[in-house]
This record gives sequence, structure tokens and C-alpha cells, in this order.
Amino acid sequence: MTGAAALTSSWLGARTAQEQIIAQHLQAAQQRIFEYVRDRREPRSQAYTDLIAQTQAVGTRISEMNRSEAYTDDGVHRILEEISTLLRSRARVMVEGPEVVADSTDDLIEAVMECQDALMALASIPGAPPEMRDKSHTELIELCRASLESYGEALGGFVEAAREALNDQGIGI
Repeated sequence: MTGAAALTSSWLGARTAQEQIIAQHLQAAQQRIFEYVRDRREPRSQAYTDLIAQTQAVGTRISEMNRSEAYTDDGVHRILEEISTLLRSRARVMVEGPEVVADSTDDLIEAVMECQDALMALASIPGAPPEMRDKSHTELIELCRASLESYGEALGGFVEAAREALNDQGIGI
């Protein structure tokens, strides 16, 4: 009987040790996933924040110009520089991903580019699309204002997609 008890005790000890090893492996795997998600979240968060800040800077400049209705060459060139920075911020978001967040920038960029074209035509800057140069001053201002409205809506869509991506617990890495 002592032999059977020793064998049972030995078997239970081995089984407990095996379960502990499995638990340790699972815990280590969970820790690796947590660290991976954290390492992905930080640069994504910064890229998203930069895009939002730059979007707001461009929107503010365009709004100020639209309010004053002073479409000077110098003012439009400053906005074009801001838009260039916005496009670089978008490129970083596209690299950081995920794809759903990168795709959410399409409407945002489309709206700002339409407004950019209108502003270039308003300031008679070379490179404005011919179809914009054919529009009246009033039509261009209205087009830019409408683009700015859709720009704000697109920013909201981006923010929502970014928030979901940052709250993802590693499922959609």
C-alpha cells in the first residue's frame, strides 16, 4: 500500500508540476502579447495625435482666411506648407496602421485637397486646377467652406477609428 501511495503521490506531484509549467507558458505568452500591443500603441498614439493636431492647425488657418476673405499669395502659401505637414502626418498614420485607421484619412485628405485647390485659385497661384480657375470668387469660397465642413466630419471619423484601434487589446494588431 505504501508503494501505491508513493506512486500516486509522485504522479500527482508530476501532474501539478506539468500544470504549473503550462500556466507559466500561458502567462509568458500573455505578457508578450501585452508588451507587443503596448509597443504598437505608443507610436500609433503619437502618429494619431500628430495628425489630429495638424488637421486642426490647417482647419484653423483656412477658417481664419475664409472669415477675413483675404486670400493672399503669402497666406495661401502658409496654408500649403501646413497641408504638406498634414500629408506627412497622414503618411505616418498609414505606416503605423492599422488599415482601418489609415483608410479613415481618405475623406479628410480629399476635403483638404479640394479646399487647397480652391484657395490656390482664389489667390491665383500657379498650379490651381483649370476647373477651379473657371469658377467665380463666390463659388470658390463656398466650395472651400463646404470642404471645410466635410473636413470636420472626416476628422470625427478618423478620431473614432483611432480610438478603437488604441483600445484594441491585440485582437486586430
